[in-house]
This record gives sequence, structure tokens and C-alpha cells, in this order.
Amino acid sequence: MKLVHWTFLLVSLGVVGAGLYLYLTYPFLVVPTPWGPWPLYLVLPAAYALGFLVGGLYALALWLSGLGARRVLLREVRRLQGEVNALKRERIEEIPRIPDREDL
Repeated sequence: MKLVHWTFLLVSLGVVGAGLYLYLTYPFLVVPTPWGPWPLYLVLPAAYALGFLVGGLYALALWLSGLGARRVLLREVRRLQGEVNALKRERIEEIPRIPDREDL
């Protein structure tokens, strides 16, 4: 997990650095959008932030589906434990004791 955090930090710093570089070197570069021309130094961090947001929503959906699957599996485990306990109650096996040996 540390590797993921460091990678995220370095990529984020790289995007901020690239945006700052574009702002300082090529502030006149613009990207045509339906809402008018946007400067490239703003589009790059905005696209990164949008990708981060979509990735976060994907991770949230994956986590929620994992919670649902976990709930289903725990319900199945409880059902199976109930069946095993019922079988144990039906058929109690006694351990034979040998008189001359110590209990372990």
C-alpha cells in the first residue's frame, strides 16, 4: 500500500509540475471545448482530477459490491454452521476412555 501512496504522490506532483511548466512556458496554448477555449495548463490538472474522481467512484462501487458478497458468504457460513451443530446434536460420539491412561 505504501507503493500505491508514493506512486499517487509522485504522479500528482508530476501533474502539478507539468501544469505549472505549461503555465510558465506556454500560457497561450488553449484547447477548444464546447464551453469556449480553455488554457492547457488548466485542462491537464482538470483531466487528472476527473480521472481520479471516476477511479474513486469505481473503487467505491467495488467496495460496496464486496460488502454485499461478504454478507452473502457470512449468511451461508452461518447456515452451514447451524447444519453442522444440528448434526452434532443428533449424533453424539463419546470418546472411549482407557482406565490406565491419563487424559490428554
